Amino acid sequence: MPGGRAGLRSGAAVLIAAVVAASAGGPAGAATADTGGGGSATPGSGSGSGSGGSGSGASGPPTALPEAPMVTEGGECLPPSETVIDREVWTEGALGLPEARGFTEGGGAAVAVLGSGVDDTAAALDGAVEGAGEDCVGFGTFLAGIVAARAQDGSGMVGVAPAARVLAVGVTDDRGVAGARDVAEGIESAVGDGADVVLVGAPVPAAGGDTGMEAALRAAADADALVVAPATVPTDDGPVAALPQPGPGVLAVAATGPDGAPAESGPTVDADGDPVRPDLAAPGRAAMGVGPGGDGHFTSGGDAVAAAFVAGAAALLRSHEPALSAAEAAERLTSTAYPAPGAASEALLGAGTLDPVAALTAVPAPREAGEAPEAAAFSPDPPTAPTVGRTLAVAGGSALLILVAALGAAAVRHGRARRT
Repeated sequence: MPGGRAGLRSGAAVLIAAVVAASAGGPAGAATADTGGGGSATPGSGSGSGSGGSGSGASGPPTALPEAPMVTEGGECLPPSETVIDREVWTEGALGLPEARGFTEGGGAAVAVLGSGVDDTAAALDGAVEGAGEDCVGFGTFLAGIVAARAQDGSGMVGVAPAARVLAVGVTDDRGVAGARDVAEGIESAVGDGADVVLVGAPVPAAGGDTGMEAALRAAADADALVVAPATVPTDDGPVAALPQPGPGVLAVAATGPDGAPAESGPTVDADGDPVRPDLAAPGRAAMGVGPGGDGHFTSGGDAVAAAFVAGAAALLRSHEPALSAAEAAERLTSTAYPAPGAASEALLGAGTLDPVAALTAVPAPREAGEAPEAAAFSPDPPTAPTVGRTLAVAGGSALLILVAALGAAAVRHGRARRT
């Protein structure tokens, strides 16, 4: 078994001593890069381009990675990051992405990112984004980078599908909050622009009446576009169900941490008190990406970030096998996932953890019990506790909702039965 494949078999990389407490006076909620061995993030002229320092390996005080939150309190735009990390990010080995990109880098696939917009100032997104513009919140840009950031000298950040096109579809206000009708219109716009994959990355206050969502989802199904979104949305009171109820063809994604464990300690329940069961899991804690205003790196997390990794993997798959339908792509991604270890984890991880290489080769990869995971090259601190709840309450929504579906033809994914 090749070395890269062995890393993939581990399921996820573990946290190493690459993070320390935020230095005094640093930005609130910032993550810090360790200054010890293997190339650390230090301020200065470094090899990273743009505004800030790079992980040059020189010793010095820890450097903070700012957070790109899903929703802000509003009023001020996310300032550019001053730090570029040159070390390989833990998600590379955890998902076997270097090996996956040996099959394809996503050329020919288009991924629409529905959110706060996408700023393509960063060199990693230059030329990759259609419809780029201002992104005051910064989260849409972060998701776009997870999907398709191009490799840059002096940077350890590479998107899952660096040759894929990103279609920027702004659906939120200047705080990152969207209405259900805005998301529905965004889906239709993305489908009309030829998206193969639609990533929904915006929290939506619950809305009654006809929002146009059913028509939007029918349009996505007719266009054979795969829609991927988070299973839950974070609030001050904990995660809230993002799907009103499960249904045929839905692909909802939950987050895992660098150790491969679910990001949440217990299942989220919906309005009826039933557990919310995701379809698939992917890295969604301590993720690193780009942001608006320059080449500096940010950290973020949550199910929406995990959904971005799945959307990137879907782009690889649809690039590698263009004849594969959206429904077949969803089936492949779930059926080749690392199976969740037991019923308790299955309730939090669905079919299991995303395995891009297995999806591309159509060969599920069994993992030996107790197999030791590899150490990560770099893992930023997870973001601080979310402050989304109060912001959305101000927006007038007492409940949260992400209206999403993974759509294809009328055929339902027959392989949705979960493995134990």
